[in-house]
Amino acid sequence: MLRVYGHEEILKVFRNIINQNKISNAYLFVGEEGLGKRFLAEYFAMMVNCKGNDKPCFKCTSCVKMLKKSHPDVFIIEPEGDSIKVETVRYINAEINIKPYESFKKVFIIDRADKMTPAAQNAFLKTLEEPPLYGLFILISPQIEALLPTVVSRCNVIRFKRERKEVIKEYLIGEKGVSEEEAEVLAHLADGNFGEADKLVDENYKKLRSNVLSEIEKIFEKKGFEVLNEYSFFEENKEQIEEVLKIFLSYLRDVLVFKTTKDLKFIKNVDYIDSIEKLESKLTFKRLNNIINRIEQFNSQLKSNVNYQLAVENLLLDILGGQ
Repeated sequence: MLRVYGHEEILKVFRNIINQNKISNAYLFVGEEGLGKRFLAEYFAMMVNCKGNDKPCFKCTSCVKMLKKSHPDVFIIEPEGDSIKVETVRYINAEINIKPYESFKKVFIIDRADKMTPAAQNAFLKTLEEPPLYGLFILISPQIEALLPTVVSRCNVIRFKRERKEVIKEYLIGEKGVSEEEAEVLAHLADGNFGEADKLVDENYKKLRSNVLSEIEKIFEKKGFEVLNEYSFFEENKEQIEEVLKIFLSYLRDVLVFKTTKDLKFIKNVDYIDSIEKLESKLTFKRLNNIINRIEQFNSQLKSNVNYQLAVENLLLDILGGQ
């Protein structure tokens, strides 16, 4: 049986839709990555086609097929590479005209709908405007702005938000087998995001985070040009530099928050409070701000055709020398 953690308001919306039999043709689930949009899209599809009284019942043939990811009337559409192309949408447009094999609704869950090319979105419009009564589309996107206004206007928008720390803690204990003590720490770090919570229990990520936080301490212990020796760390972690920078920024923002408030309750990296306090005493407010801005600038540079080593070395010098 699937258990939903949190999302009480969204589940209430789902139940009202089902109980009143007012299922629209299209929904748009919006919210940052990691909030459970795909999970709840499949859960809603299960509710819609459930043959039991208490939906979802997890026992009827429809629910069982959903749980086994083998339902003939539920289609999951994902990007191929970096986009969802017009050819994929043409397939959807053709498939929706075939009646469901065994269900009340034929469901298309379009994950990362924001990755649809403009041509694909335009090709999708007519189907959204005049779908067959048995058709149901669930679009999933981290941001609404990435979709054409004409697409958005044809969907009922359901917004996802971060969950309370207690919900994430319960999820970590119930689904990941984490001890209560560790779940307390990880729930702080996850900051209401299930995807972040999943990442934090991954052994490879745990090792990466530990290495990054140790590296931060090393950088601030260096003097002058000897900081350039730390380039090797960035070279070794080049393939996961985006995660490295996220960890950097999370830690340094904690230092900045603590410097501003002197209140530990706002700290995310609660397992590194001692080192946060230590670093805070060494850095001015202005310097911390400059370092954070410089790391964000470096992250933007990486999206262009920049010399990686030169960019990293400049960053290291700026971190150590920025006043």
